[in-house]
Amino acid sequence: MVCQNFHEHVLILGLSGNGCVELGRERFELLPGDLAWIDTALSYAHGADAKSDWTYLWMSFAGHRVDALHAHLGFQQAPIVHGCADQKPRFDAVKEALSVNSACSPGLVSAKISDLLADLASLRSAQGHMGPSGVVMRVSHSLRSQLDRAWSVEDLAEIAGISQSQLFRRFKEETGNSPMAWLRRERMVLACYLLRTTEHPVSHVALKCGYADPFHFSRDFKRHQGCAPRHFRAEIRGEA
Repeated sequence: MVCQNFHEHVLILGLSGNGCVELGRERFELLPGDLAWIDTALSYAHGADAKSDWTYLWMSFAGHRVDALHAHLGFQQAPIVHGCADQKPRFDAVKEALSVNSACSPGLVSAKISDLLADLASLRSAQGHMGPSGVVMRVSHSLRSQLDRAWSVEDLAEIAGISQSQLFRRFKEETGNSPMAWLRRERMVLACYLLRTTEHPVSHVALKCGYADPFHFSRDFKRHQGCAPRHFRAEIRGEA
């Protein structure tokens, strides 16, 4: 199972055989013609069924407000869209656009991906899936946009426009976590990403993730990943 966290989104189109996607503790079967949209900043995994060869197309992308669209269309709770076999030409069009070496290439790629996402939005609406409430979307977007801020529950309740107890209950029902536990997980995902992709000292990574105290950061990171930040970085780079 693939479960490494990146701050990107992934589309997986099943071609043959059986695959599966896991979000938190839930497991979803992905059959030929099914398409999954996964936010790899969240807790997830995907892979082949143990008794089946699995072939699929895979695309990674990121962009402005993509997180909000993903949440609005309900993919955080239900990652699979059925009846997408006709989307293969969309994937091929993106691949072809990527192979064009010109100044227009980035815009062309963005346009092709936008076409694909527009089709997914239409299919999703037709199948009647609902995303999280406006309250959870508003709070989670604020948290993600400022992971280095010293948030309090009072801050989040003010953004949500409801009481702290109501916010806790809504967040728990829709995400499986309390608001502060959700924030802590998001910070650890960002920490892993920064430790993998930058040369920043651990103290700097801690600040970017909202920890003024590097010791507190290292303690939370070890609880989340099972090892200290320096060891995590060394292991990822083959230096352990």
